[in-house]
Amino acid sequence: MKFGMKNLLVAVLALFVGQVAAAQTEAVAPAKNYDGTAEVSSMITNGNTKNQTTGLAFDLNYKPDPWLVNLKSKYLTTVSQEVQTQEMFEASGRGGRTLSPQFEIFADHSYLKNRFAGTDSRHVTSGGLGYGWLHSDEQKLRTELSLGYTHEDRTDNTKLGFMSGVVGLIYKWKMTATADFSHETKYMPNFQTSEDWRLTSETSLSAAISSMLSSKVSWKYEHVNLPTAGKLKGDTTTTISILAKF
Repeated sequence: MKFGMKNLLVAVLALFVGQVAAAQTEAVAPAKNYDGTAEVSSMITNGNTKNQTTGLAFDLNYKPDPWLVNLKSKYLTTVSQEVQTQEMFEASGRGGRTLSPQFEIFADHSYLKNRFAGTDSRHVTSGGLGYGWLHSDEQKLRTELSLGYTHEDRTDNTKLGFMSGVVGLIYKWKMTATADFSHETKYMPNFQTSEDWRLTSETSLSAAISSMLSSKVSWKYEHVNLPTAGKLKGDTTTTISILAKF
């Protein structure tokens, strides 16, 4: 009888300790407030360059409510017959704060280097306001308006510095449990010269391969209305990539 009672007490004590440990584990496990992607791609480009290209891209979001920090970078290179015919690097950092389910204020800085398109370096610093028109689990639509300053060094030794703006449209649609569609358009005017403006438009479709990997196809168009001398106004890039989520 004593032996049975002892075993019962030990079992109850073990169960209690296990429940407490599980509760503590759940209590200390923080909610995930970050996500990101790493991307490896192959591309076909038309415009200033016409070659097959490989690229790497990185996108990280850190979301300590109500703040949002985003870091992005992308590198593309093309080597044709042992000669580099394209090299592009871009990076950006953004910090924002949610004011309501619809409104967000933000500040960002971006850098671009694309010598084969005539840009030796381009820095844009801006701040503005975003508004979400749709924010359901399936669809998200937002517009952004920002003002800032652009400094650009071109490969023909031209140096530019001017007040600029950005008008943006971002749409995301979760088509199915495994397929996603996104589109982003940005219009960037030079407030000092009305003929100097840029437009970028990118559309992508991704499909999950596993819980962490996805395949992605994207198409991007970039238009520079006053390009560097000898360069075309438009570049298009078609991308096929493998994307890892974390």
